[in-house]
Amino acid sequence: MRSLTIRDQCEFWPQPIRIERVSTWHPDFVAAIRRHYSGSAGAPPGKKMAWLVGDAWVGIGEPAYKLAPRRRLGLDDARPLPMTVSCFIFRREAPYLDVRGSDLYRAWEPAAIDAWVRAYGWAPVHWETLVLPSAVRSHIPGSMFRAVGYRSLGMTTGRSARRPAGHSRGPRVWSESEPKLVFYKGPLARVALEKTTV
Repeated sequence: MRSLTIRDQCEFWPQPIRIERVSTWHPDFVAAIRRHYSGSAGAPPGKKMAWLVGDAWVGIGEPAYKLAPRRRLGLDDARPLPMTVSCFIFRREAPYLDVRGSDLYRAWEPAAIDAWVRAYGWAPVHWETLVLPSAVRSHIPGSMFRAVGYRSLGMTTGRSARRPAGHSRGPRVWSESEPKLVFYKGPLARVALEKTTV
């Protein structure tokens, strides 16, 4: 467990915020994922980490295999760049802290980078997340991520490729799903496209 003071990021907030690494198999973390609108049974396969940040469950892991909106970054390929991680959950189910989610995120991110470097030997450069507009309460989907520097790249195609549950290798299975907004945080700038595939 590691405690940071959110005052490092926000001078107006002097109360320490607990930032605790937890197993991605922690029953409370798994339960939060299962209540999430993604409908996942648990954390995604591959490299991943989880935390309890104040009153928020947070998890990062390997990015989605292909996302058409990545081409908004000037990429010819829809596959992720090296050193990309995805925030697959940031969930406050019953917020009890009088603090914004964006401030929790800002306090957590340095600890997340440090933990990822220690575990996997490289620091995340490109950060992604997906938001389902119809499933969030905010009238501005992804408002928390926007507040910490993520930019919208547009909607996915509605087709997703996942490996079968319990398998971290092997062929991916394509399925239909509701399109999601893709958000990106990193050094690449969005570019104007003559025609965007979404």
